[in-house]
Amino acid sequence: MLAPQITPTDTGVRFVIGRTPLTDEFAGLSKAFGSKIAGDGVSLLLGAMRFRTPPKQAAEQLAPDVTLPDIGDYVRWAMILPPNGSLQDLTPQDAVLSRMHGWHPQLRALIEQADPDNSTLLSIRVVEPRERWASGPVTLLGDAIHATSPTGGNGANTALRDADLLRRCLIEANEGRRDLGGAVDDYERQMFEYGAEAVRSSLEKLPAFAPEAKLP
Repeated sequence: MLAPQITPTDTGVRFVIGRTPLTDEFAGLSKAFGSKIAGDGVSLLLGAMRFRTPPKQAAEQLAPDVTLPDIGDYVRWAMILPPNGSLQDLTPQDAVLSRMHGWHPQLRALIEQADPDNSTLLSIRVVEPRERWASGPVTLLGDAIHATSPTGGNGANTALRDADLLRRCLIEANEGRRDLGGAVDDYERQMFEYGAEAVRSSLEKLPAFAPEAKLP
């Protein structure tokens, strides 16, 4: 293992993510898509996925050798649950519904009609880059070195920033403008700095979604 001293930290906050077919029944929720709905110490996030071309049809046209599932438009939802909640023996959907007493019937129906095969209960854990390892032919990027809380909304963007920075450093080495070791070292030096900041920023935003959360 390249960095055994860098280990995930469990924030204690739980995150349920699911998917529900976007039918006419949920048309009235359209103004809520892209929103955070807060209540009873939890936050429900909603987002609509509308395909210009269904994935299966797009694959048949663009890459006939690729087989994709027949998926229609859907609502991606997620609920951030407070720490120390009792979730024992609850399905992901039941865990969400248990915190939605008195909520609007359409919101409850959205969770009730979710695809159980695409509903998952996760722990929010973070990985903050700390002590550098000796630079060599192997390096890390993305969640492998700076996993953020989803409340920061910066995890994927930071991973893409890693890929772009590493690409540029390797191009310089390939063109003979610097040696390979120095290129990788420069990437890691910059990545550690902004990666750690991305983790800290995501944690600072966590209490806005889970007020009872205690920052690690």
